[in-house]
Amino acid sequence: MRKMRYKGVMGLLLGMGLIGLIAMESFLSRPESMVKKSAIQFPRDYFWSPVGHEIRVTGNFGELRSNHFHAGLDIDGTTGVPIYAAAEGYVSKISIQSGAYGNMLQIRHPNGYTTLYAHLDRFAPEIQAYVRAQQYKKERFELVLRPPEHLFPVVKGQEIAKMGNTGGSTGPHLHFEIRNTNTQEVYNPLLFGMPVDDRSMPQIRDLKVYFLNDQREIWDSQALPIGFQKDGTRELQGDTVRIGAQNVGFGIKAFDSTSGNHNDNGIYALRLFADDQLAYEWRMDVFSLDQTRYINAHVDYAALKRFGAWFHRCFILPGDALGQVYSPTLTKGLVKLDSNRPVKINVMVADAHGNADSLQFWVIQDPAKIQQYDTIENRLKLAYGKESKLMLGDLNLIMPKGALYETLTFNYFVSNKSEKGQFSPMHHIQDGKTPVHSYFEVQIRPYDLPESLRNKAVIAKCGDGKPDNCGASWRGDHLMSKIREFGQYCVMIDTTAPKITPVVFNKDMRKKSQMAFRISDNMAVNGLADGLYYRGTIDDKWVLFEYDRKRARLTHTFDSGLPPGMHRVRLEIRDDRENQAVFEKTFLR
Repeated sequence: MRKMRYKGVMGLLLGMGLIGLIAMESFLSRPESMVKKSAIQFPRDYFWSPVGHEIRVTGNFGELRSNHFHAGLDIDGTTGVPIYAAAEGYVSKISIQSGAYGNMLQIRHPNGYTTLYAHLDRFAPEIQAYVRAQQYKKERFELVLRPPEHLFPVVKGQEIAKMGNTGGSTGPHLHFEIRNTNTQEVYNPLLFGMPVDDRSMPQIRDLKVYFLNDQREIWDSQALPIGFQKDGTRELQGDTVRIGAQNVGFGIKAFDSTSGNHNDNGIYALRLFADDQLAYEWRMDVFSLDQTRYINAHVDYAALKRFGAWFHRCFILPGDALGQVYSPTLTKGLVKLDSNRPVKINVMVADAHGNADSLQFWVIQDPAKIQQYDTIENRLKLAYGKESKLMLGDLNLIMPKGALYETLTFNYFVSNKSEKGQFSPMHHIQDGKTPVHSYFEVQIRPYDLPESLRNKAVIAKCGDGKPDNCGASWRGDHLMSKIREFGQYCVMIDTTAPKITPVVFNKDMRKKSQMAFRISDNMAVNGLADGLYYRGTIDDKWVLFEYDRKRARLTHTFDSGLPPGMHRVRLEIRDDRENQAVFEKTFLR
């Protein structure tokens, strides 16, 4: 057999036949030819860069993220640098969030596209004044605004905001998106001619093989290590891979970067050929935001949860409905093996500028290694394609159709109490390495819960750190919640009030421009909007406290409307079980 090695694209070109050369030529062509399946003509000279400096991409479109594909470009920079309108139009939406996009605005353009600018430090003065007025009118920090068309028209290149680090951002940058105005589908901004210097080749770093049944459901997996030679050549270990399976699929770990920027970004496209026939193709031209959670079917979810490893599957799980990013192929990535003849596999990855990397190897079936899977009788199975209702003693589960990506051999057991304030056994529902697409209902019957504490009871997800409050409502003698992850669940009570800790506050605030407080709770919650309510007043009048979720911090910035003298601030925090904390003191201003 031929030695299984490659050295970037040129190594593959030298070793491939005519069919492989034609395939690689198509793969290495300009981005326009790589979006032919979408039949979309992207305007490549309509949008300008939204920043005035060189675009340094620190996160690209379609990049693998927790529970979602990245929907735009992350452009590196510093807090306070100007952000510009990419084309003429009008500001159609503004949102303020403590997490997620943070300070965000959208501009609607006359050509049918909308651009989005997120994690902003602040807006242009006239927009900032409008937002502040609406916050005081509605007495809310977080809000969504849709200004009328005539209110904020913009021209191409007009400054609309300053770059920032608000919301779920982990460093100053601009998150930039291009959307279809009518459908809200998101498009890859690099296909619109954004001026990004990219001569760097993506890299395939790791490879896995998965043992599949005829429905492309996974029985087992195995790493196929890629070795590195002294001359820089990478190769699989051995000559031909011998695998004890009839059907297999493959997975790769691959990353990309741009010129002069060495951080690991995501790839744009991925192809797998079996004996020179296209078996699988994934390409990030466009996707729908309401389908982005299907990333948990696309990636090796178990490897992500166990090792933090992002593997792209090169086959489609039966419950993966993210059709937009996959090209239709006969086998959907499943490769059938034969014990008499090896199958040639070519895996190719590319970025949106045509830079590519590839790997070629051979696989053959080894009958002596074939194992029998799924032979245990009387095991409970949950099918991915239909609703399942389980009654397991003190636990009831209702799994809706489409909640799973493949048929699941269900694992469940109960252990004794282990958490303070726990009023049920711990229910171990499957494990955290199995993804769930949509919310499912869990009902748990508590034990020895006093009637006086019924309104304080919650279903809690337990593991490392604080229990996660999943909320709850009563269904007869069961407590019910909608959850989206497998794991360890029990009934707990929450009678503990949140905490308010002054960070910037004293009796004399005349030399301070702000007051700030840190807030916390005994249970983890998914941000202030989901778990805690707060209200701040000065002299019994509502004032704006901005919430920074990353630092769990509330900040009020003084304005000129507060006259000199003594004032009284009151800050009230309340959790979803009506436990309340109050900070109330006077200060000199």
